[in-house]
Amino acid sequence: MDNASKVDIKGKILFFSPNEEGTSYFTDSLIYICDHNDLGSLGLIFNRPLDLELKSLLKGMEFKDVSDVIGNVYLGGPVNPGAIFILHSSEKSWKGTMKVSEDISMSTDYEAIEAIAQGNIPKDYLLMLGYTGWGPGQLHQEISDNAWISFDGNRDLIFEVNPEDQINEMSRIVGYDIRMISPNFGNA
Repeated sequence: MDNASKVDIKGKILFFSPNEEGTSYFTDSLIYICDHNDLGSLGLIFNRPLDLELKSLLKGMEFKDVSDVIGNVYLGGPVNPGAIFILHSSEKSWKGTMKVSEDISMSTDYEAIEAIAQGNIPKDYLLMLGYTGWGPGQLHQEISDNAWISFDGNRDLIFEVNPEDQINEMSRIVGYDIRMISPNFGNA
């Protein structure tokens, strides 16, 4: 087993490494890895708000009186785009909540969606449609191939920074422009 397969990336932020072959679905996406184990990996893109208000989505789900709900729905990824994922601060949890890090959790339960519709919200949260997934060993291989740049998780970056500023803020945090890293770095 090589070192790459021993690295735990749960709770990390991934950025798709730019390349000369053009854009991909993941170009300029920041992904928070919520789960990583022998069965694969699950992440949520947190910097792609959709042109869909959260209030409209909840009304479409037939929740009543969601007038106080603010914010947009986000695109979590291309897999199962009809599924709802909530990335949120950990002071609230529901039956199926998965604690990702000390201060960030992920929920998919109807009860969590219902609580948000009723205004019983976590301090910070993003509601997303779909997720990003990798099969067993796939993500480690892609990281080894320099397709992704990995960073420590950052609650403030995810919840406090406007989506259009998050890549620049991540670059500021790490001290270099993450858009300028080549996937061919280190390959002769």
